[in-house]
Amino acid sequence: MAAKNWTTKEIEYIRKNALLAETNAVLNVDQLAKKLSRPSKSVEMKIYKMRKDGQLPKTDYTKSFDAKGRKFSAEEDKRIIAMYKQEETYRDIGESLGRSEQSIHGRIVRLKESGKIKPSVTQKNWSEKEIQLIIENIQFDENGFVLNYPELARLTNKKYSQVTNRVCRLRKKGLITVQADRSKTSIKSKKAMDRFNCARFGKRMEEQPVKDNSVQTNVNITTQSKMIQMIMTIVEIGNERTTNFFTTEGELLAVKKEAI
Repeated sequence: MAAKNWTTKEIEYIRKNALLAETNAVLNVDQLAKKLSRPSKSVEMKIYKMRKDGQLPKTDYTKSFDAKGRKFSAEEDKRIIAMYKQEETYRDIGESLGRSEQSIHGRIVRLKESGKIKPSVTQKNWSEKEIQLIIENIQFDENGFVLNYPELARLTNKKYSQVTNRVCRLRKKGLITVQADRSKTSIKSKKAMDRFNCARFGKRMEEQPVKDNSVQTNVNITTQSKMIQMIMTIVEIGNERTTNFFTTEGELLAVKKEAI
């Protein structure tokens, strides 16, 4: 069935009745479609063409504002920049700050314009071939942790951090089904820690055997070691420096204050 041509009257109706947001995005597409007896997708496509022809203003996401009307603080900008460099999605960045995805998009555009976010010449989109290379060559330990990030980085000609973030996204999309058991430590990290402890303490412990002065108790004590990525922010006010440590999900891990 051939598509129905748009009449001048219909186009004029859209131009006069389109309800625009602060970014010039049309908010009432469904209502327009119902009134014109056309599919919403058809109306969206017509709006897109009308923008190109200058009949409707183009969208400008730099004008977006947060639903709560809050201004972005310097601390939030630092976290946005750090998470953006880690290739986190706008949605994930927004969730970590309690802001909308659209608001984060607009803020990143402004940070780029101000030079606070510099475009990376090495940053490029992932091709289907590169993604397939990861899926076909990724290796896991018995706890689900990835064993061969360096090899994957070499195969795809990407940075180590880019590969780790891409694997995280592929897991979220279900393209990589093996999930890491966060209640345990990766085998690779545990071996590295064992080697470190052996190199640092092994000889001393052999030369000076430790006398067992332990006392039997009913308390169960467990120790876990985990390797995580962190975001560090530093704020200097007067003679005091405050260092905050966050996870990439935005959870505050620790705060360090010191005089300067």
